[in-house]
Amino acid sequence: MDAGDVVNVGTPPGPLSDWAIKKVHFHGFAGLPTTRNVPAESPEFSCFGHQWMVAIYPGGHKQSKEEGNVTVLLYNHSLESIQAHFKFVLKHPTDRTKRTFQAKWDDKMITFGGEGQEEYINGWGKLIFAKRETMLTYLDNGTLKLEVHLRTYKKAEPASFVPANPCSGNLLKGFNNEEMSDVAFEVGEEVESAANRRKRAKTTSTTFHAFHSILRLNAPALADMCRPGDEGAVPIIGVEPYVFKTVMYFCYGGTVSEEDLSANAKAIIEAADRFGIVSLKLQAEAALAEQTEVTVDNMLDNLLYANSKNLALFQEKIMDFAAENGDRIVGNVSFDDVPGNLISDILTAVARGKRSISESAPEDDLKFMRVGELRKRLHDKGLCIDGSRETMIALLREN
Repeated sequence: MDAGDVVNVGTPPGPLSDWAIKKVHFHGFAGLPTTRNVPAESPEFSCFGHQWMVAIYPGGHKQSKEEGNVTVLLYNHSLESIQAHFKFVLKHPTDRTKRTFQAKWDDKMITFGGEGQEEYINGWGKLIFAKRETMLTYLDNGTLKLEVHLRTYKKAEPASFVPANPCSGNLLKGFNNEEMSDVAFEVGEEVESAANRRKRAKTTSTTFHAFHSILRLNAPALADMCRPGDEGAVPIIGVEPYVFKTVMYFCYGGTVSEEDLSANAKAIIEAADRFGIVSLKLQAEAALAEQTEVTVDNMLDNLLYANSKNLALFQEKIMDFAAENGDRIVGNVSFDDVPGNLISDILTAVARGKRSISESAPEDDLKFMRVGELRKRLHDKGLCIDGSRETMIALLREN
């Protein structure tokens, strides 16, 4: 059976421990009371984090039906229960050819209840361990030397602490840190003046600091706008300061929350597309596709927007809607202003929708492949994953 075929309910037990052996010596065994149901008890001893006690009944336990037999019981005196294998062993002190008495339970795991618990009894043993007259011949200078063997499940070792690679955290320490930066940006939104709409007024600007090498690796278009050590801040127009801050934070290895992506999806797409931050653009696109309910009324506007920004995933969602709702769209939506390549994508969506599972396209049939799979194949080959469906297919065919 494969590991994947196993369904665990609860936490599976760990591996078994080695056997622990405790030697319990009953001195003056021959003189111990032989009255039925009167035990001689050992002091408590510790094993596997629990306190144990051995009780021996030279005259037998009250539940034992035969006379002359010795009963041996093991008790858990801790408050917590424990599962354990156990056995009693009695060896002749000098003659190894003599029989060794053992009491075990066919390697069965026994649950010893905690002291005072009602679910499980806390004492287990053997009502008829051996004849008393026989055990008297196994004494060593008057002492009965009984061995108690115990084993249980190993406790899981606490995971050792190994710190993660601090690189990402260290980069974030430099986010918008003027002392660790060599370029600056002045971000302010231009708005029309109420007095004269031909004039534009700049809102209060916000200055952001960055390290040029980080931008070169993560936002190449933004890096092209400045040089290390430039005295003046580079003006950034058309981007809200909060959105620019989100873009910069992402460049420094920060994670943009789902809430921020959803609330500012189009603004982040615009900025990420402008500054060459492909991964952030695609994250915002996924959030936009997830939250947008495509309808007959908004289908065309969403389609033209997706096409203008090369949002292949969002565009695919709209195409799927068109393929599934053709009867509602015909006569209600005009495609006069739709680029020809989008008509081809709609036909592809229709054809893909008509395919049954048994008629699915072979793995190398790129024209019917979903956008997610196209992007994955491009990513695996180290190629650019930002582009229209046609661009991605052409790039895969060339490589």
